[in-house]
Amino acid sequence: MSQRPVFCFFTVLLVIAVSFSGCTSQQAAPQTPAPAPAIAATTAAQAPSPEITTAAKTVQPTRTTVPAGKILLTEKGMISQKEYKTFYFKSMGHQFLQPGEKYRITLRADKPVIGYAVFSEQASQLTGDTLTPHYVAHSDKIQWGLIEPYMVRGKVTDSEKTFTVEELGPYVYVVDARWMTFDDDYKSVGPFNYELTITEIL
Repeated sequence: MSQRPVFCFFTVLLVIAVSFSGCTSQQAAPQTPAPAPAIAATTAAQAPSPEITTAAKTVQPTRTTVPAGKILLTEKGMISQKEYKTFYFKSMGHQFLQPGEKYRITLRADKPVIGYAVFSEQASQLTGDTLTPHYVAHSDKIQWGLIEPYMVRGKVTDSEKTFTVEELGPYVYVVDARWMTFDDDYKSVGPFNYELTITEIL
């Protein structure tokens, strides 16, 4: 055998061997880049928004001061246009009313009445026409005749007033509806309700 063919044979074997070694050699796995560290999303803690406070305005209720008092009488009843009712302070524990004493008179009625106080001896004379309080045409002034009343309230349906005693005496309070007999608009009025409260202001 000549050297040339042998040489070619070995060259082919060498090429084959190299080729096989290249195919079977383990290739290093490509490096996978390490994943970037996850950056935790941090939400900045928001400071609580300050509460908007407004100064609350305290509204004080308006108070009407009513003087302390002692109720001496509360009377409810019926009265007609031909009647009057008398209430003696003596029977309320006050034989004589003293100057400077104060009394609150509350008078309500379904129809207008007149309220007033007189001395005891005058009260006994109220039965006659001479002492019947009334109004005249075109006047709001009460015509009293011979009496001189105190604590007067005219044509009352709802009234409360405080009176101060000016003269010492035995008083009687009167609720009087007889003025209606002098007024054509009220002559035929039937009996109606009234309510009287007398309070001593302490």
